[in-house]
Amino acid sequence: MMLPPSLTFISLSEFENLEFMFSEGFQDLASLKELVIDNCPKLTTLPEKDMLLSLRYLRISSCPLLKEECSSDKGGEWSKISHIPFVTIDFKSVIPGNQIER
Repeated sequence: MMLPPSLTFISLSEFENLEFMFSEGFQDLASLKELVIDNCPKLTTLPEKDMLLSLRYLRISSCPLLKEECSSDKGGEWSKISHIPFVTIDFKSVIPGNQIER
């Protein structure tokens, strides 16, 4: 299933068995500005960095495995999110941006 390229916001919530996200679903989402991932306890990976270049805001909450992978000091997913201006994990700013463009 292809998502519309004009999509600017995606929220994934309460996918208790979701373990990883395929990049193919994000390949044509050049307008995507906000991604919210909530209560996906088995999730460990994000789409490839190239698929997330347009993001201005990323919120991750109640995803303990992904939280660990997105930590700046040892996480394998950090390189995928370090360019995003505003990132919060469990409601704590990880990368505080000056202003969110919507």
